[in-house]
Amino acid sequence: MRHARSDRALELQIHLSSVRVPLPSDPDDEYFWCVNEMELEKFSAKYTWDSLRPRGPVQEWTANVWFKGAVTRHAFHFWVTHLDRLPTRSRLASWGLSVDQSCCLCGNAQESRDHLFLRCEVSRHLWSLITRRLGYRTFTFHTWTTFTSWLGSQHPTHSSTLRRLAAQATIYILWYERNSRLHNNMSSSPAALFKQLDRLIKDTILARRKMKAFGGLLRRWLAFA
Repeated sequence: MRHARSDRALELQIHLSSVRVPLPSDPDDEYFWCVNEMELEKFSAKYTWDSLRPRGPVQEWTANVWFKGAVTRHAFHFWVTHLDRLPTRSRLASWGLSVDQSCCLCGNAQESRDHLFLRCEVSRHLWSLITRRLGYRTFTFHTWTTFTSWLGSQHPTHSSTLRRLAAQATIYILWYERNSRLHNNMSSSPAALFKQLDRLIKDTILARRKMKAFGGLLRRWLAFA
């Protein structure tokens, strides 16, 4: 055996050198998997993963992120946004980077998550178009907590699936537009962004039309067009 490079490797070598070499006359070896003190007849990736990964309490907002039929890239991006892990300019500045902290969409305030996606004049204009299409009166989200509470609310005449689908797509498109302005010096109006969003939601609903939760969603989306 090669020389041990750590104390744990040395302990393993010492243990292996103390094990008796098997003889042909010995019975065949047997093995089993033990996960969380439970003996398994064969290896289970599920039980092993559940044992290794850190578990925490289920959060109330998870239904707003991971729901049946969600667009994977939108859901993942929304999850990162909810945790406030996007590299907004205010967050980059908090890391000690010397950057202009003004919003890439409006330039009138510091670019934080809540401002960029909720309070910026571009995002507020887009949200007014979205909420009207969903059948709501125009209103403004002042904080991310208020926004997530609206997503998780239950309305007998409004579909939570359609609301979450539209909200995740809106957050995704706003971030895409922000990066387009920052890196490519290209911008689109809120009306143009809504047109992209409208097409995206229609395509998503049509692709999932056989799913129970998406039954009648296209009619609901077009009801207030």
